[in-house]
Amino acid sequence: MPRLPLVPFAPQSGCRRLPLGALLALALLAGHPLPALADGAEEWLAAIAESPLGEPIAVTSTVRGGVVEGAVYARLPYSFELVSSELEALSVWCEITFLHINIKSCVYREGENPLLRLYVGRARYEVPEYAEPVELVRRSAQMDDDWLLIELEADRGPYGTRDYAIIVHVVPHDTGILVNLEYSLRFGLIARLAARVYLATGGRDRVGFTVVGDDNGEAQYIGGLEGMIERNVMRFYLALQAWLDIRDRPAQEQLQARLERWFDLTDEYPRQLRELDRETYLDQKQREYANQQRQQHAPPPRRRILDLD
Repeated sequence: MPRLPLVPFAPQSGCRRLPLGALLALALLAGHPLPALADGAEEWLAAIAESPLGEPIAVTSTVRGGVVEGAVYARLPYSFELVSSELEALSVWCEITFLHINIKSCVYREGENPLLRLYVGRARYEVPEYAEPVELVRRSAQMDDDWLLIELEADRGPYGTRDYAIIVHVVPHDTGILVNLEYSLRFGLIARLAARVYLATGGRDRVGFTVVGDDNGEAQYIGGLEGMIERNVMRFYLALQAWLDIRDRPAQEQLQARLERWFDLTDEYPRQLRELDRETYLDQKQREYANQQRQQHAPPPRRRILDLD
């Protein structure tokens, strides 16, 4: 799941509390139809060219009524054939999403009905049993010589959110790839109220990546709900980049190297993304990864047989 620094909101069952930023981390990517391939690539390149970030990355967000949408467009120097052959695996998406500061665990199930189960919580260490589970079902995964499209959906999430639709789209470009991560979700009444509380308190001074003005030469960034969405989706994109950057390392080195790379990438944007210091993030993620492995390899729960008398 993931952005996004998050703060706790309304009580959950069992007195648990989950930050709204973490709630949005569940959504990840995008849910409206993509344009035709050629037109889409041109639009992505135009967005990247206009980005204020100084890197081949662009972040956008929109809020219309109860629907929230966010997107990242990026250019990366990796082989399309190499990337597309691996990103279809749900196990890889667990490795990617787990890097997000608010994902406490991710387990997957392949087979006839493949799904990811994300456990979303606060920035500090939490065992998955005290985090919020959200199931994302893979509806389609398609690959051709020049495009990869993966769609994940979840009917419901915490705080009455619903209608998650996730799209991961990768196409070749020159000697590398273009990546489009988008998401959409719909807010219910409880989620709207939680958002208002967050944006009036802990999220009041937080910002995203879109520049909305200039104050004596200092860029002014978008805030509010759009800023929160942008922080969250950027964290997920940087998780994907960290995974790609480290994928060739020896297996025994990959987890630590991915964690270090994700932290370094996010720390390039301290105003938007800094939540924990490096040592704290690395330590708690190692502990959370042990929990994730325990969950992934646990046997299915045994059925209870009730007495009939």
